[in-house]
Amino acid sequence: MTVSCPKCNKGVLIDDIIVKDAQGVSKMQTCGKIIVRKGARVIAQLVEANEGIEVQGLMDSKVVCRGPVLIGPKAQWKGDLQAPTLEVKLGAKIEMGYFEIGQPSGD
Repeated sequence: MTVSCPKCNKGVLIDDIIVKDAQGVSKMQTCGKIIVRKGARVIAQLVEANEGIEVQGLMDSKVVCRGPVLIGPKAQWKGDLQAPTLEVKLGAKIEMGYFEIGQPSGD
């Protein structure tokens, strides 16, 4: 489901995104949550989610999230992350990236 932004009139996705296979996109954005299932891959320049992100597969992107981020026990992560909270399960593989966890300075 999408709604129009009152300022720019662009469509804004408000539903959760559940990734079940390989997704190669420039941007993945939602006001909801993004879930990357086991065996699925997200390769993107930018991923943005308002309600949180759960990764059980592979995430290769710069990620900006306003909700909690969970990296599952067999997940792989490549890329930067900005989020209020992060939980990394034992067995997860973080290959590279700059992580900024907590409230940004000035808020």
